[in-house]
Amino acid sequence: MGSGFVVPGVIKSKDITGSLLPNPSGIRPPSGLPHLLEKFAELGSLREAAAAAGLDEDQAWSRLVTANNLSEVPLLQARADHASATPVAARLLGRSESLAEAFQGVLDAPAGGTFRQFHLRRQVLVRLQARCSARNQFFCQVRLLFRERVNAVATLDLGGGDHIEAQITARSAETLGLASGSHCHALIDPAWVEVQSAAEAAGSARQNSLAGRVVRCREDPVDSEVTIALAGGRLLLASMTRAEMEEKTIRVGSAVWAVIQSSQIILAVADRPAAATLKRS
Repeated sequence: MGSGFVVPGVIKSKDITGSLLPNPSGIRPPSGLPHLLEKFAELGSLREAAAAAGLDEDQAWSRLVTANNLSEVPLLQARADHASATPVAARLLGRSESLAEAFQGVLDAPAGGTFRQFHLRRQVLVRLQARCSARNQFFCQVRLLFRERVNAVATLDLGGGDHIEAQITARSAETLGLASGSHCHALIDPAWVEVQSAAEAAGSARQNSLAGRVVRCREDPVDSEVTIALAGGRLLLASMTRAEMEEKTIRVGSAVWAVIQSSQIILAVADRPAAATLKRS
């Protein structure tokens, strides 16, 4: 080809599904090591999957939660202190090898040069993607957008009947190109999530209240982080002090309400690439 670029001879399944769970450390796992999500679906154990991927349990859980919430359909089914891969995830992962073989066939076709350049371009763009400290990242659809002169309120569908409202400026809504039916990412820091016990929430109706159940707790001497499984299958991380947990008697299996202020939800959209025409080379 004379281009100076080197393209892998074989596109493996991790090249296709790997973008779901980026490795923030930048350290690549040993060659041939199955992807964390595949390993979790295979073993059914978070501890064993984390060990196989060279991660601790908290790192592995964080990445699985991110993949679950950025997928159009839930990939995890979380119950009290137990999680498993959903049937959708199993079917998706089961197709990865056949997808890889099919894609390799495209690369090997007479017009493969064009597709090889597309693959290289994708690799560069993936490396340029920004990472975000907000550990709650949801891929959602805008159900309704109400815009005034200064502010706008977007009603976001998280799936499974769960929805929240995000308040942003009207200028931001215009810049992001938000409209009813469009898709976006909702970013929520765990510290912005207020956790209420079922008894505490019974006497008050709060905006952006999501019902769920605690499925995992991570505790330090002072602070705690709880994972709440929402009715629609999404997983929400919330930070609170251990004293607050004890006062509200929140533990694994507890029914809770997660309250999020509409002004503390950050919205983001992916850049829409310009239309391009592929020509045979």
